[in-house]
Amino acid sequence: MDRVGTASGRVQLASCERSGWRGQFGHPTGLLGRLVGRLMARKNAGQNGVAVEMLDVQPADRILEIGFGPGTAIELMARQVTNGFVVGADPSDVMVRMATARNARAIRAGRVELRLAEASALPFEDGRLTKAFEVNSLHHWANPEAGLREVRRVLCDGGLLLLCLRMRHPTRTWMVAPGYTAEEIERVRALLARVGFQNIRTEVRQVGRRITCLLANR
Repeated sequence: MDRVGTASGRVQLASCERSGWRGQFGHPTGLLGRLVGRLMARKNAGQNGVAVEMLDVQPADRILEIGFGPGTAIELMARQVTNGFVVGADPSDVMVRMATARNARAIRAGRVELRLAEASALPFEDGRLTKAFEVNSLHHWANPEAGLREVRRVLCDGGLLLLCLRMRHPTRTWMVAPGYTAEEIERVRALLARVGFQNIRTEVRQVGRRITCLLANR
């Protein structure tokens, strides 16, 4: 996997195409997008569980997921957030429809709100949320720096951000999903600091693939 720079806040994986079938993982569309959504629901299950654990989800939390895909992590969070709410932003209308169907009951109860939106233009109020997270979506953000600034804006003082970043697999074939190198993880850490996040720390987990979890506070 080629290295990428941080110009204009673009800390991304060079092997993540934005066209063709691989581009469907960043912005699913049509029938193929629905199939990709089902695949993501299975492939990200372990990391979604890690996200619930590491966020230490509480009943009164107000949680945001950026790039919620088919809505499986939203569903897990909503089960535990009984007095607060869970919101999500995703740029794919196909994923919004899939996640809405999956979380229909919680949406009707007013505990889940899903919006069609990019990370760089979150449709939520300043300081509204206690926690925010993403699972394997950061490298698809058009402008990660702008997106992280937006996340920081909507978090309350001391609010927690979790980034779940899949690491590069030693086997580099078209069938293996791309991942971050140690160097790229350091670039993401530097970006978090640059936009104003504090208390940045790292935890490494093995969930099928090795993942690096970056946690930081507003």
